[in-house]
Amino acid sequence: MIAAAAALVALPIAAAAPWMQPADSPAAALFKRQNGPPNPASPDFATHYPPQGQPPNGTWIPQPWLDKLKSITLPPNNPVATLTGCCTVQYPNIAQGGMSPDICSFTAGCHTPTDFFDAPNNTFVLTFDDGPGDASQTLYTFLKGNNISNRATHFMIGGNIVGAPSVAQEAFNGGGHIAVHTWSHHYTTSLSNEQVLGELGWTMQAIADLTGGRIPAYWRPPYGDVDNRVRTIAKAVFGLETVLWNRDTNDWKIGSDPAYTIESVKGILDGWLNGPRSPGILALEHEITSATVEAFMAEYPKFAAQNWQVSAVADAYGLDWYQNAVGNTGDLFATLSVGGQVNTNLAVTARPTSTSASASPSADAAAGSSTPSGVSSAETSAKTGNAQNNKQNAASSVVVPGFGALLAAAGALLAFAF
Repeated sequence: MIAAAAALVALPIAAAAPWMQPADSPAAALFKRQNGPPNPASPDFATHYPPQGQPPNGTWIPQPWLDKLKSITLPPNNPVATLTGCCTVQYPNIAQGGMSPDICSFTAGCHTPTDFFDAPNNTFVLTFDDGPGDASQTLYTFLKGNNISNRATHFMIGGNIVGAPSVAQEAFNGGGHIAVHTWSHHYTTSLSNEQVLGELGWTMQAIADLTGGRIPAYWRPPYGDVDNRVRTIAKAVFGLETVLWNRDTNDWKIGSDPAYTIESVKGILDGWLNGPRSPGILALEHEITSATVEAFMAEYPKFAAQNWQVSAVADAYGLDWYQNAVGNTGDLFATLSVGGQVNTNLAVTARPTSTSASASPSADAAAGSSTPSGVSSAETSAKTGNAQNNKQNAASSVVVPGFGALLAAAGALLAFAF
């Protein structure tokens, strides 16, 4: 196991061609496989990754990730949270708890201007969490049949990806936008810094291995559980943007709470359909059961008929799908670092929400709401600029597509080939 881990320190390479990266590229340092990605059809595929269902730790954390963590500045007044029982997150000895501006826990009802929270006006940002699962292929068939595969973002669990690599590839090959939902779906604020590294990094690795080397650019915290410490690790170490939600279907409660049925979830979606369009909808939905998928499939035609702009996360804000690729097709590109340091100064906007706390087995938080949050759409209109500025600040970089341009622009390139 240790020998396998040692060979996994991460820049996955496209199976069709070598992927060339500058020696000083953050991707080259954090994501490379010495012998290329493992074969998903091989019986030993899962042995190339940490055990499923638990946070990766110990020998499974590559040294470059740890070195990068040591090089960044974490918020000084944001301790690891205490998780009580299944789903109560607390910050002992912090007067304001998760609502402290130093912490800004979304579980407590706080989000920052750097979070993706509200959607642009008249836009339905379509997302599905927790895949791949038993109902995923039914969902993918429906998306394809309605020509909207490329309008959905799938926040996938790393352990689920490794457990069903062909289903994950089906989502990608069909045109779906693939993003990170951590490795084992734990409350991230209750994890150590090293465990957060493993949760994010190994999910990114699994996605990159199955998508020709595409490095995810977005993640959604399980249960919406994120604070400034975790945000900083996600962004400063891995370049990940934090995606939350401003509307929760509560579809994950079907089967566990008698108040929620397919019909009640359809009613929630109907309320969104006929409700305000400013701000737009950044939805929380799931592909975990046939019931969650059925509710969406029944309601989607209504949104299409009423001219909602249905969009994947990145497209809604005019951004690239991945850190090194515009989308699922076309060339990968490299970011040439010319100095600078990741901007970890997370401005905090603490706003209480109108809903009570809840805890989903998939992805929910107290801030999740099936009603508009009251947050100004001015924050939404600035999101594209914020995210683009974050990318620029992260490496003060110059993006150069294509191998020829890379060779012309940088003399020292590392070529990783099989």
